Amino acid sequence: MRIKLKTKIWLTVFTIVLLFSFFTLFYFPAQQEKYLLANYSNEVENLAKTVALGVRIANNDENYEGIKEAMRFVTDDHRLKFVSILEDTSYNGTGKQNPKKYAVFKTIPDSVEADTLKYPPGSIIVKSVPFTAKTISGAILLAFSTADINKSKMKIRITSLIVSGAVFFISILIGFWLSRHISIPVLALRDAAHRVGEGDLTQRVKSHSSDEIGELSKAFNKMVEDLGQATQELNKANFNLAHTNKTLYDTVDNLKATQQQLIQAEKMASLGELTAGIAHEINNPINFVSANIQPLKDDMADILKIVADYEKIIKEKKLEKEFEEVRQSNQEAVQKMTIQEIHDLLKGIEEGARRTSEIVRGLRNFSRMDQNVFKKANMNDSLESTLTLLHSTYKNRITVVKDYGNIPDIDCFPGQLNQVFMNILSNAIQAIPQEGRIFIKTWLQGNMVKISMKDTGTGITEDVQNKIFDPFFTTKEVGKGTGLGLSISYGIVEKHNGKIEVFSTPGKGAEFIISIPIQQPLRG
Repeated sequence: MRIKLKTKIWLTVFTIVLLFSFFTLFYFPAQQEKYLLANYSNEVENLAKTVALGVRIANNDENYEGIKEAMRFVTDDHRLKFVSILEDTSYNGTGKQNPKKYAVFKTIPDSVEADTLKYPPGSIIVKSVPFTAKTISGAILLAFSTADINKSKMKIRITSLIVSGAVFFISILIGFWLSRHISIPVLALRDAAHRVGEGDLTQRVKSHSSDEIGELSKAFNKMVEDLGQATQELNKANFNLAHTNKTLYDTVDNLKATQQQLIQAEKMASLGELTAGIAHEINNPINFVSANIQPLKDDMADILKIVADYEKIIKEKKLEKEFEEVRQSNQEAVQKMTIQEIHDLLKGIEEGARRTSEIVRGLRNFSRMDQNVFKKANMNDSLESTLTLLHSTYKNRITVVKDYGNIPDIDCFPGQLNQVFMNILSNAIQAIPQEGRIFIKTWLQGNMVKISMKDTGTGITEDVQNKIFDPFFTTKEVGKGTGLGLSISYGIVEKHNGKIEVFSTPGKGAEFIISIPIQQPLRG
């Protein structure tokens, strides 16, 4: 049986309407709701992880006010139901695995009870993130309301229903108009509609008449054009939303990195003050010992000369019998402590005082406090001070080969550059598992002073080199590194308008080259 074109048109229209209604009423809303719920769940989990990280850092630093600040990170969010710190009462700090028993340690808001069973199913999203700190182990329990998500779902469904109803109504009208015409424009319009339904928004119907079919063709063309424009705007909005989210995440990461760097800088400043005070207190008695060694040696020489003169006069005057008792006492004293022993003791005291003076000088140079102005300093002296402080970590195991060039003093913050040298040399020492060598070289190149620190350790892979200066990145075991040393060093070198480069081949060691200008530009 042959189907009439009018029937075909109606079948086509209804088919398009049904397909469009299915996608508009069911598929697209379901996908959008799924996408919103997944994003919301990820957002709550990331917030819980951020709070857990803040609590762990504050607890490790014994900054209990910081724990409250970490929890307040989410208190201003209107979607918050509660955030709680759950303490693992089975945690004993030994690392032994025991069945976890959680108890509520702190809840914000204080008036809310952290009981998820009291909320209707689907009304909240709850995320639990465990953490382990120095004095406490537990989890962060974060609950956010799904009211906003439910409102968004309702809006999506209402919009889908309205759009589907509008499209259905328009399609009925189009069907009536199309059913009155059996012509090529109708077939062309039908074919174009099929292609638009398949997603081709470039389709246009040519109008050959000024009657209803012509008007319909114009309306169809305008509908496709508006749909294409709406699609472009939607894509643009999605792109802007993704860019905004990325910017937000980057900002949060930068804030966390800045916070950690400020904490690290404050620790280094406190350590510098303490070290400077210790060096000052030790320096005074050491100076006293050093200053009195030479006079003591001169006095001992005079005493020995007097004794020799006595011996000579006794022999010349032949008074051996009269001084026999004195001679015996002298021989007994010589037996107890010989002249050579006295010289050895003085030499040992002098060497100890010299070594202690070097350590004190190194402490004073390393711990000097930087103000907000550049000072003249010599990098050879800074490297020597750093090596003095690190001597106990590499002696009898690592040979340091120094090749200091004739370099001028440079404008810098000496204490900060000392921290850079300390970080790099400490990593180099740790990278040499047994015996090895560290090569240190300084030279002048144009208006830049260059410092090279090269080791014969395990080396660095290319993947690690690309991330070695990122905040919180570390290849060390948990608890043995914060991942901030080289990141802070990179920032200090940049602050000096310099450059830090790393060259390494796995198994053949690593080399860090630092370039610092001799003179810094004047600050406006």
